[in-house]
Amino acid sequence: MLGRISKFIAYLLISMAVGGMLSVLVYYVASISDETKLKKTVKKEINDAVKSFNDAAPHSAPAQTLLFLKLFCNTAMDSKVLAVDPSSETPPPPDQAAHLFAFSAGNRQIDIYIRKAYIKEEVFDLDVPEVFVGIIVTILVFAGLVVYSEKKRQSLVVQEQLETRHAELKKAYEEHEALALLGRMTATLAHELKTPVATISNLVQALPSRISDKKFTSRFVVLAREELNRTQQLIDNLLAYGKEISINNEEWIPLNSFIDELSLKAGITVKKCSKFEISGDLFYLKLLFENLIRNSVQADSDQISIVVQTPSSEGAYAEIFYEDNGVGLPADVAPDELINPFVTSRSRGAGLGLFLAQKIAVAHGGNISLYSPPKGAGVKISLPQKRIRQA
Repeated sequence: MLGRISKFIAYLLISMAVGGMLSVLVYYVASISDETKLKKTVKKEINDAVKSFNDAAPHSAPAQTLLFLKLFCNTAMDSKVLAVDPSSETPPPPDQAAHLFAFSAGNRQIDIYIRKAYIKEEVFDLDVPEVFVGIIVTILVFAGLVVYSEKKRQSLVVQEQLETRHAELKKAYEEHEALALLGRMTATLAHELKTPVATISNLVQALPSRISDKKFTSRFVVLAREELNRTQQLIDNLLAYGKEISINNEEWIPLNSFIDELSLKAGITVKKCSKFEISGDLFYLKLLFENLIRNSVQADSDQISIVVQTPSSEGAYAEIFYEDNGVGLPADVAPDELINPFVTSRSRGAGLGLFLAQKIAVAHGGNISLYSPPKGAGVKISLPQKRIRQA
């Protein structure tokens, strides 16, 4: 606080000094200008008088003209100028008169001096009240600048406080979202792991008493394998969710044979599949389409179709349209929301399938989006054109 007051007083003194100097400077410039104009006016008045004399007496001798000039200056203009014959008279002291000009006629001349008392009387003089007004105006301008500077400083302080508060709120929001996501993940994992664990537990408890029942043991093996595969898939999805995906092993993968293998494993029919090849990581592309096919099966689909459209221009994206004939996308959830992790509209599923599909597509330089075909659900996979070629 004391520092700001000291600075204010220093600025005030500086503004007063500047105001005083500006006022004096204005006076000095104005006085020089007025003095120059005054001298020109007096000289013109004398020359006009001599011209009038010569017009009235055109045959007068130069000596008569000079005599008229001297009489005119020393009588009619005695308060303004002084005419001196340098051949016979002494010039006036410098503190009383200043040389104005020399008037020549024949071989003689008269020096005209303008009186300094007259200049002082006619020329703009330093006015203390006006200097004071100049200082006051300077102080007011300075005060305005100080107020503006202080307001700007306060505005910057408030802006900095708002930015700090915004950063704190953003951090708190991100922490809240992270905790909410952790809660959803925990609930989802508990739900997803509970079913296979309970199923296998029940089968294991019943196995000793029915070990000789071949039908039961066969069913036991099938159910146990299904639940273990489901658990393994959940673990694979969690591992892919928790790490960055980097494409290290790229190869050209035939799309139709690749999809036939995955659909046969899932027990779903492929109605149509374009004969193209995809360049990418086999493990992650398999994980991508496995998740899409699993979503279709869980949505009561019995068939899927895959159509590839390649762009006509270089540098554009190729598009893979994946469609099923299941129940379709939920009407109460935005399609983009379904791509977020642990968001699902079904009673079963961890809500990671579409999120991982998007993550894998992004790692290959593309993305996915959801749409609703006439029946079922659709996923559009956009990939760089260089990753798709005709088989």
